[in-house]
Amino acid sequence: MDMPGEDEYVYGYEYEFDLENPFTSPADEPIASLLDAEAHHAPSVSAAASAVRRDAARFISKVRYDGELAVHPRVAYLALNYVDRFLSKGQLPFERKPWAPRLLAISCLSIAAKMQRVDAISMDYIQRDEEFMFDAVTIRRMERVVLGALEWRARSVTPLAFLGFFLSACFPPPRHPALLDAVKERAVDLLLRAQPEVKMAEFSPSVVAASALLAAAGEITVAHLPAFQAAVAACPFVNSEKLRECGEVMAAVCGVVGVGVGPAASAETPVTVLGHGHYRSASSESDRTVGSAANVADAKKRCMGPPSQSQCG
Repeated sequence: MDMPGEDEYVYGYEYEFDLENPFTSPADEPIASLLDAEAHHAPSVSAAASAVRRDAARFISKVRYDGELAVHPRVAYLALNYVDRFLSKGQLPFERKPWAPRLLAISCLSIAAKMQRVDAISMDYIQRDEEFMFDAVTIRRMERVVLGALEWRARSVTPLAFLGFFLSACFPPPRHPALLDAVKERAVDLLLRAQPEVKMAEFSPSVVAASALLAAAGEITVAHLPAFQAAVAACPFVNSEKLRECGEVMAAVCGVVGVGVGPAASAETPVTVLGHGHYRSASSESDRTVGSAANVADAKKRCMGPPSQSQCG
């Protein structure tokens, strides 16, 4: 991708996009395109960077819930995604400086607001109670540092981009629109609530999306859950072990009922939303690692075309 000029980026908002549809021109193979991009957008925050991540996440969460100037949840979600991607590049700006996580968080919030094309965030206001204050020039410089580390790939592939695919390709009929909307809405809520937990950054966007949808389906539509489980597990790019681990983290963070594993669980009940045996028996291919070249190749073969035409599940 060509690097935009500063004026084009800051004033033109040329990179505004929909988090659920991160590509400007939908490809003939949307799920394959997402998987290709996922490899570049699945951050892994090191232990050394986890403290910086926690501080940045804390600030972003505070701004999101500010009663007087609350930031849109999807802006906050995208901002923390930028933090994760930045830190996963081994970038620890101004290491051991107590103000570094705050500057990183503010800069990522500024970029996310521009990408989502929302009203400009008042940087002075969100810093009003902070020990350190940053002027517009400093924030602008840090934005360029962040974007440079991301190779100007500001169109992040997040779990939100996979929700439509899983619901269309894997949710069993009858697909009542109201039911699908309820499952999706609950899954989005779980994603927003779980993201600040640093362990969530260990999982690829597709696995996080599948975990959230399974948890939501377990709460909203128990009758459809076993078929949805099996269809998700049958997708060749879903790693069953990572799915189980992600579900456990999400359950711990969000207090989701019915997401977990236990020796007495039955594969036919909602208690086994992320059960070991059920997923492994559903498809031996589901144990592959998400994002590998083999997975992407298989996904292209088995998940061709729009989600409604996918053979997954």
